[in-house]
Amino acid sequence: MSMSAVRQGGTVPGYPPDPADHAQATLDLLEDFIEEKQQLKDAQLAVLNILEDATADRLKAEAAVKASISIMEDLSDAQAEIGALNAELEVRVDQRTAELVLANKNLEAFNYSVAHDLRSPLRSLSGYSEALTDDYGDRLDDTGRTYTDRIQAATERMGTLIDDLLQLAQVSRTDMNLGPVDLSAEVTAISAELHDREPGRVVRFAIGDGVRDTADRSLIRTVLQNLVENAWKFTAKSEDATIEFGTTPAGTTPAGTTPAGTTDSGGTGACYYVRDNGAGFDPAFAGKLFQPFQRLHAVTEFPGTGIGLASVQRIIERHGGRVWAEGAVGHGATFYFTLNATQAP
Repeated sequence: MSMSAVRQGGTVPGYPPDPADHAQATLDLLEDFIEEKQQLKDAQLAVLNILEDATADRLKAEAAVKASISIMEDLSDAQAEIGALNAELEVRVDQRTAELVLANKNLEAFNYSVAHDLRSPLRSLSGYSEALTDDYGDRLDDTGRTYTDRIQAATERMGTLIDDLLQLAQVSRTDMNLGPVDLSAEVTAISAELHDREPGRVVRFAIGDGVRDTADRSLIRTVLQNLVENAWKFTAKSEDATIEFGTTPAGTTPAGTTPAGTTDSGGTGACYYVRDNGAGFDPAFAGKLFQPFQRLHAVTEFPGTGIGLASVQRIIERHGGRVWAEGAVGHGATFYFTLNATQAP
């Protein structure tokens, strides 16, 4: 229908609009607006919450960074303090080491001097005792002759002790001349000397072939001499006496144990042993074996001064090695040692 028709009195469906419909439409619009406004408000609150969380996280991160910086500063200060303490400690250790070396040298010199100076009065005592026996022996009764015999025995023992003390001082003072040493040959020569000295004894030697290492020949000969002679001495009362010399992997014993305080040999990677089936010793006292003047057997049973093994330990230590022993009463003893001459003091 045209507008002319409307103007001429015609009607248009839905027009004019119903006021009620118009009001409802307005209400719907208002409700949509309020709902959207609430959604916007909720969105704003969510954004604010996110911003607050981000701010809190940033503050935490800043605090963590400050704490890390503080820890790093503390660590730096601590490292500097530790470095200063280590440097001071090294200086003190060097000083104490130098003092200890000097003290040891002075002690060795003192021992050497004392032992050497004791020879003169000892010779006099021995000489007068012999003169008394030779010149006045027929005038002495049995008690007097017993006294002179004891004086002679005591001077001989004292002379042996002085010799051992001088040897102990010498092995600590002498310069080392390192070179290849045939240990098997040395032990073979020592065994021949012992058989020549006591041809009536029957002792079987089992000596490993071709055992060689780098060492001072004179000093290592002293080690082997002491160990083999000890084995010879302590098998004196054994039937089918046997003395062995050989090698075993460094730091272990044939039983597979690792002795405390031992180190591998830096020379050939082996340790050496002298074993016997003699009197043995109580393992509870093994720590005393290498201390000067310490004996685990009575002098009347097995003679000696208690210096030999102390010399052995000092020589082995000078070669950068270790020495230790295993044994049991009545079941023999085994002495082990390693060599590391490239680090000899």
